[in-house]
Amino acid sequence: MSEAFDGVLVQGDQLKWIPDGSGNELKILRVSSETGAWSALVRAPAGQVNPPHTHLGPADFYVISGVVDYRAGVARAGDWMYEPAGAVHEATSHPEETVYLANVYGPVAFHDEDGKIVHVLDWRVVERLAANAG
Repeated sequence: MSEAFDGVLVQGDQLKWIPDGSGNELKILRVSSETGAWSALVRAPAGQVNPPHTHLGPADFYVISGVVDYRAGVARAGDWMYEPAGAVHEATSHPEETVYLANVYGPVAFHDEDGKIVHVLDWRVVERLAANAG
């Protein structure tokens, strides 16, 4: 979903879940090539552990259902989380199936236990996922 100059209505129930390659699935709502921001619904299966990563830009998240266990605490349905640029996560886990809204305002660098960057998730990757999903 590339950024449009007019208002945009996205009917989430019309979107299909797209595997992101890490175990999560996305419903991509918006991608901005101008700002690098993107928004998506994220569905994590029970037991999903997202690998260590660093937010190179800020991000905020709203938990719709389930649980997110991360460095700042445990977030449940109705909770909102904010991550500033530079926030480092050792891991983020989902003890039960979880759906949350992610608004990401810059790249996310995934790294191994030694801190070496192994993958970068940015608007280009998200746009490619949407395009490949048809």
